[in-house]
Amino acid sequence: VGAEQVSISTPPQWIPPDLAKQVFLRAGLEENQSLLDATLSERVAAAFYTHPWVQEVRSVRKAYPARIHVDVVYREPVAMVKGVDGYYPIDRNSILLPARDFSDADIERYPVIERVASVPMGKLGESWGDPAVSGAAELAAALNAKRDGKDSWWSELELAAILMPRRVALIEDADDLEFELRTKGGSEILWGRGPSSRHPGELAVAQKLQRLSEYQRDYGGFDDAHGPYQIDIRPWQGIDRGILAKDVRETTMLR
Repeated sequence: VGAEQVSISTPPQWIPPDLAKQVFLRAGLEENQSLLDATLSERVAAAFYTHPWVQEVRSVRKAYPARIHVDVVYREPVAMVKGVDGYYPIDRNSILLPARDFSDADIERYPVIERVASVPMGKLGESWGDPAVSGAAELAAALNAKRDGKDSWWSELELAAILMPRRVALIEDADDLEFELRTKGGSEILWGRGPSSRHPGELAVAQKLQRLSEYQRDYGGFDDAHGPYQIDIRPWQGIDRGILAKDVRETTMLR
């Protein structure tokens, strides 16, 4: 058997159609593997596990006539990290995914994470290595969830970017990092800490999304001719809103 005789779990649309061939090439597996080889299943499982698109290998089954079926769990992209040299796709755990598998149109479908000062510390299939990027990835995953079973919160709220904390050290505790969101109209939403935060007094993700939903309903959106605004959804007593400071507005326009 070879890559052409390998079937895999039904892949979602973002998985390259030649994944099995890529796995065989990356692992140096020849195209004339024998089903009688007692080590074949183990070697095929190890080869798939090392591919950046594969999160977990559940099983490898041999069959006759010559076939191999591999049951895998795929990684799912949740955001694009904007770097100086392009965009880096990541999953909810900030695992770096292959950028070559995305077109420009694909990139526009995902939340963009901006103001990232670090570069990936690992290779494809490994964590970015920055707690701030990890927090932003968790936030992107939450905003990618469906709103009322329809479009994602990201789309419905007309968001444009997740903004990293302005001053971040790699050794900083992720629980202390606070994020912002930028709308398509240029307003900035002070979101607060990431979804996994256990900080006392921090609103839950569901509470923050409910506040944004109510704000959007009451004001008809986040942007109008008098904005852009700075919208703070963090206070327990409710939402604070003010005109975005001129220096912040100019910085936003330059992005």
